[in-house]
This record gives sequence, C-alpha cells and structure tokens, in this order.
Amino acid sequence: MVKVIGSIFLAVGLSLGSAALIFYLNTQDLLSQGLRSQGTVVDLRRSSRNAYAPVVRFETIDHQTITAASTAASNPPAFKIADSVTVLYRAKTPSEIHLLNDPLDLWLLPGILAFLSLIFASVGGGILVYSFQKRDIALVEG
Repeated sequence: MVKVIGSIFLAVGLSLGSAALIFYLNTQDLLSQGLRSQGTVVDLRRSSRNAYAPVVRFETIDHQTITAASTAASNPPAFKIADSVTVLYRAKTPSEIHLLNDPLDLWLLPGILAFLSLIFASVGGGILVYSFQKRDIALVEG
C-alpha cells in the first residue's frame, strides 16, 4: 500500500513538472516571438475574488487599437490608471496580453507548478526509497 501511495505522489509530481515545463516553454516562446507595444492602463477590472486586473489600451504593429485586460489580477492593484506599461502579445491574438512590467503575469503559473512538482516528486520518491530500503533490510535480516 505504501508503494502505491509513493507511486501516486511521484506520478503527480512528474505530471506537474511536465505542465510546469510546458508553461515555461510557452512563456519563453512568447518572450522571444511575441510583439511588444507601449500601452496605458485605462481601467482596473475587479474580479470576483476582489482582485484588480489592469485594462490596457495599446496599438498593435498593424496600427489597430486594442483594449484588453491582463490575465493577472492582484489586491492591492499592481498598477494605477494612466500608468505606462509594456504589452506583450502574439500577432494572431492581440487581445490576449501579458505585461512585461509584471513578472508574476509571466512566471507565476510555471513557478507554482514547478514548486508543487518538487514537493510531490520528493515525497513520492522518498516514500518509494524508504519502502524499498525497508524491504531490503527485511530480506537481509529474514
């Protein structure tokens, strides 16, 4: 039973690690391939969790004016109305923005997933190592 629990923890840890790697690579791709534009915070959108996401107006490379909310929200708000920000977006989806001025916007999810991955994989690996050592000791003594 202990080995099953250890295996489950290890599998969850490895799955979380894989997800963290995918989000990390996606963020790296966005940083290298994404387009940048200067924008202005025009509003603060309040979420159901009483956090505030900046709503930014910016102009795309093809001179289209976009107003979009950041996916990252915080309380207290990380930005004030009229703040200047650097917007990072993909050409195909300019309304999905990230703010270079807010590292948490880019790195929070990969960081949390990586941290949880380390915890689950360490606990699962530790349980498995302990259970195999315990079995080996029992075989030697038995």
